[in-house]
Amino acid sequence: MKPFGKILMLALVIVLLAACGPTATETPVFQGDNPYASQTGDADLLYGDISIDSSAVFLTKSLPPQVMVSFAYFQPTACHQLRVEVGAPDADNRISLKAYAVTEKDKPCALMALATPLQASLNLGSFPGGHYFVLLNDNQIGEFDS
Repeated sequence: MKPFGKILMLALVIVLLAACGPTATETPVFQGDNPYASQTGDADLLYGDISIDSSAVFLTKSLPPQVMVSFAYFQPTACHQLRVEVGAPDADNRISLKAYAVTEKDKPCALMALATPLQASLNLGSFPGGHYFVLLNDNQIGEFDS
């Protein structure tokens, strides 16, 4: 095959592969920034519930607007690390966040739980037009229009 034929064949393969990719109408599971996402190896860690002290949902003034969630929480011990799972909007436009803490199994923690709450915030990204509800650990913490 001549060099021009190889280039043409490569271009055709690229176009075909791009056509098989996701379409623009698919809704991503999560498109924001989650610094508290589950990590590899979390299944081997000890799970702990957290207590939510306060929470807020707000929109940025950017275009398109970004949905931000912030909350203050208490975790079981200072050795725990926060994890937040973010679900895609369901059929009723409810966005569910599940927040919990993890720590190493069989490793004693000499540190006491903190007396003041810790702060967390994450960007959920932008959403198609509609009215949405945000739930954190099954409790509605806010709503917004996009």
